[in-house]
Amino acid sequence: MSPQRAQIAPALQRMLAEESAGLGELEALLGRETHVLQGEDVAAIHAIGTERHRCVERLTRLDAERTDLCRMLSFGTGLAALERLLAWADPEGQLGARWQTNLQLARRCREINDRNGAIVAVKLGRVQQRLALLRGSPMPPVYGPRPLRHTALAARDLGSA
Repeated sequence: MSPQRAQIAPALQRMLAEESAGLGELEALLGRETHVLQGEDVAAIHAIGTERHRCVERLTRLDAERTDLCRMLSFGTGLAALERLLAWADPEGQLGARWQTNLQLARRCREINDRNGAIVAVKLGRVQQRLALLRGSPMPPVYGPRPLRHTALAARDLGSA
């Protein structure tokens, strides 16, 4: 193994290990978020959102670090560049296998996040229905039959205090 490879392989191993830990943490957070979203605790929803944001920021920094390493070593950018870098730094393929494991974890995170997004969409729909009832008129759709956005929502004076 060349001296440069000997220096790069441990750095990639560290990045992939940190990413794996971060994705594991995100998966657990998203699972907890699912349960929190099914309740009505606004403070808990805010707190878990803050934790998720922190976790995603950490993963984003790792991705930027990996991208910078690919560019610095003239492998380019993108998925193909990373795969070339992993193959160059570790001809035995251990780094590539770790990367594939991380990709599977990321897919699971995306699936849970999509499910959580569906929960939020259902709750938002319920809130919009309740607001329409309070207004005394049906809520117009956000978009009409043509792709024009409705800007004027039905407003009604509900009284004064």
